[in-house]
Amino acid sequence: MNGQKLTVEDLSNALKNDEFLFHYQPILSLRTGKIDGAEALIRWQKANGDLIPAAKFIPFAEETGFITEITKAMIAHFLDDQKKILQVDNTIVSSLNISAKDLSDDTFIPTLLNIIDYSGVDRSKIKLELTENSVLSFSNTGLLQIAELKANHIGLAIDDYGTGYATFEQLRNLPFTTLKIDYSITSDAMSTPDGLTLLDHSIKLAHQLNMDSVAEGVEDPDIIGYLMGIGCEHVQGYYISKPLGLATFIEFINQETVWNTFVHGHLYKAMVDYIEWVRKVHSSLYMSNANIRIVQFESENEPAGLFLREVTDSVNVLMYDELNTAYKKSYELAKIMLNAKSSGDQVIIDKLLPDFFAVSGAVNTLLQKAYSKECQHGLLKKGAFWDSSDGKSVDSPY
Repeated sequence: MNGQKLTVEDLSNALKNDEFLFHYQPILSLRTGKIDGAEALIRWQKANGDLIPAAKFIPFAEETGFITEITKAMIAHFLDDQKKILQVDNTIVSSLNISAKDLSDDTFIPTLLNIIDYSGVDRSKIKLELTENSVLSFSNTGLLQIAELKANHIGLAIDDYGTGYATFEQLRNLPFTTLKIDYSITSDAMSTPDGLTLLDHSIKLAHQLNMDSVAEGVEDPDIIGYLMGIGCEHVQGYYISKPLGLATFIEFINQETVWNTFVHGHLYKAMVDYIEWVRKVHSSLYMSNANIRIVQFESENEPAGLFLREVTDSVNVLMYDELNTAYKKSYELAKIMLNAKSSGDQVIIDKLLPDFFAVSGAVNTLLQKAYSKECQHGLLKKGAFWDSSDGKSVDSPY
């Protein structure tokens, strides 16, 4: 602000003069190699053309409470942008940052939903982001507002994860759909073994909470390669693109760039999921209380099975049918044994347990084969992160 002290009047005038706008930073799917999301980052473009980043005025707006006025005024602007973006690519989900202060107003959600519905933008194409520190400071009103957003099919992301002190228990009880790992974790990961451990833990935590993981601050292909290997779903950062003005962002997605990505990390997670599931089945069989199960069965939506089928199908490996058949057999054997445990029939358990472990061993072997094949595929391609349209490394011009 050129050394001048910022005032609420400055922000109010900027709002009246329509000086706030959004830049969009693309978010890349490491499963498909395509851009399927973007984060809307507010900027202040003064009358003289100077562009002021959010860090220069948002903290003051938060401190004074004026942030709620900015959020309310910019929702319609954000939705107008989304209509233009979705006309070009209807797979894009855009994120809007909001404040915990916004959620302390019990009229915020009804107003937001009315504006969305009036705009005609599909609610599922919108995600709201709150920082980890904001999440930790939620009032009861804020918690109710978050639950209402989830019930109304609005995506919810915890931003800047790793900058606060959220516990597993706190995160588990919140209805968020995405965990965005702060750039401080991503950027430091490759420098020390502890950095990699922290990054690994963050990705695994998101997976355990059934959240999509997004690594922020990616600036080179090495960290992206590592993230692919541990099954991170999305990346965001300057290696993909800096934040872009709306028109430039639309040009960017119009290029339909596809990066070569490998799903060995998702197969790795499938192996870990399946081994954990087998362990829980075995432990459940030997609980003293016949009615206690630490593994649940919900038809074929059991997470281990659903993830196995999704991953192997995306790899399109030759052993997919064999793997799927073996998994279903292990699933059915486990269900029979757990039902037998509930009725006290140890004979059936003793009879089927060897078959269960034989089949689960076959599943693990097939998963390992699929994993090895995908890893080899990546190494033969030199593990590069390519634009598959011309086979050349991507160095984003943006």
